[in-house]
Amino acid sequence: PNPACPRREPGAMAATEAYLEKHGVTKMLDAIVNELVSEKPADPISFLINGLLKEAGKRGQEPALLQRLVELKKTLLSEQAEASKTLDEKAKLSAEVDKLAYRIKHLCKALDTAEANGGGGGGAAAPGCVWGEM
Repeated sequence: PNPACPRREPGAMAATEAYLEKHGVTKMLDAIVNELVSEKPADPISFLINGLLKEAGKRGQEPALLQRLVELKKTLLSEQAEASKTLDEKAKLSAEVDKLAYRIKHLCKALDTAEANGGGGGGAAAPGCVWGEM
């Protein structure tokens, strides 16, 4: 016997039919299947799922699938905003690095010029402070 089928006990079928009637399941599924047969979509499974989701919406119900999708959307939007802030921060830091590199380059050039003119105080040139290296 199929465990999904109700047992053939007296009243079991009546209880099943009452449940289906109470929730409008048979009528709803008949309508969705009739629409499926009429439209003959390439992906009947998705069609049936979408039909059930539409029906749930009409009834004011939000299936767990939709709730999870809404949660995922919120998470993605939050992470997207955070990524955008991180990219902005990276751009600011990159601009700061460029400014500092420019300053170092010109300071090294000034040191090289001062040392070439004998004004470096007699000390050795600053290591890595060669004009063409920056």
